Amino acid sequence: MRVFLDTNVLLDAIVVRSDPHLCENAATILALGEQRTVELYMSVISIPTIAYVLKNMTAEAKKSVIRDLTSIVAPLPSLAGHVSNMLGDSMPDIEDSLQVQSAREGGCELLITRNCKDFQSCGLPVITPEEFLKRIIG
Repeated sequence: MRVFLDTNVLLDAIVVRSDPHLCENAATILALGEQRTVELYMSVISIPTIAYVLKNMTAEAKKSVIRDLTSIVAPLPSLAGHVSNMLGDSMPDIEDSLQVQSAREGGCELLITRNCKDFQSCGLPVITPEEFLKRIIG
């Protein structure tokens, strides 16, 4: 199964959140990707966001985090045509729309996010990390 991870799920795996359940869910999803139980993908546009959130780390430390992440979650390109598609769709968030364009281009079958309401009109099945883990693990 080709699964696309929204930036918020990726950040849950990297950043210490006040709700440890968010981190645990994201870490479990990444572990499933590492075990090749599922194929995990993200948009390349998530990488600058991750780097920005890690702004207190050195460049080498940031690169190490991104290297580790991309060994499990394959980055999908953001293409010039995605901008035209984004401008014509009904999604309210530009970044989310561009991520959806990458997910579609990459043949992803499912999108995981903690913000399902912003992806309602994306044309892909959208579920939360919790829902995904219930489906896969039980």
